[in-house]
Amino acid sequence: MDDVQRDLVRAATGTLRPFVERLLKIGVPFGVLQLSLRELFVRVAESKLGQPGKRLTDSQLALVTGINRKEVKRIRAARTARGAPRSFSINQATSLISRWMNDPQTTDARGRPHPLPYRADRGPSFMKLARKLTGDLAPGVLLDELVRSGAVEVRKDGIVVLRGNAYVPKVAEGGLRILGEDSAELADTILRNVFGESPERLLQRKVFYDNLGSEAADRIRAEMRREGERFIRRIDRLLSRYDRDRNPKAPAGARMYAALGIYFSESSYEAKRELLKAISGSMDGRRKKRP
Repeated sequence: MDDVQRDLVRAATGTLRPFVERLLKIGVPFGVLQLSLRELFVRVAESKLGQPGKRLTDSQLALVTGINRKEVKRIRAARTARGAPRSFSINQATSLISRWMNDPQTTDARGRPHPLPYRADRGPSFMKLARKLTGDLAPGVLLDELVRSGAVEVRKDGIVVLRGNAYVPKVAEGGLRILGEDSAELADTILRNVFGESPERLLQRKVFYDNLGSEAADRIRAEMRREGERFIRRIDRLLSRYDRDRNPKAPAGARMYAALGIYFSESSYEAKRELLKAISGSMDGRRKKRP
């Protein structure tokens, strides 16, 4: 492998480090992850390396992925037999709350979200709001999940009240779906910037300090949450103006997806140094040995 290949593998390994720590804590062995990685290599090779309208053969996939042909064939057959899973999407819950908070029909003059009846023949309702977002998922399923997460509550009179401005699932399954979506988006943004795959660099910024006193930790968390929530609400309103589901006069063109996320990270200085050493230490050492 050349230097770029080695560095990319090491970066991928460093990215997986927090996942590996969690997998070990809950008793998931290496073989389970290895099997999923094989399936991932086959799936990505099929979608990204094949020509439009022409399906790659098992032998071709074996060649580009390094996975033997028999295993490639088994993976493809197993995936076809399983079919696509059907469940509600994190994006549906998040989009519903966003629309509820920004649609003039569901907010008052000051922009505060109205309580909504679950069903109504005239005027806005939770059911109408949910059906704007998905046609194949019952609104009741979405409502149950939002209630379970604490994002909404249903009063005794049947009125649905929005309790927060974000969907944060309490159950591990929902949180792990967010982990899969958001971490992949962040990694994709960084990779596109590193390899210059966009006409201009995508927004990718971070600010950090490494000599903060632990006695200030609670205050820092609270202030970061407050400032982050203010910023994300402004971005929500901005993007909603360009969303053609909400604004028929928004610019036309091919359907695109855009997101801007915020995260807060904290750890001991020693833990951060250990992580950085695992990601880049060996790369630096290898380079120093080059003539």
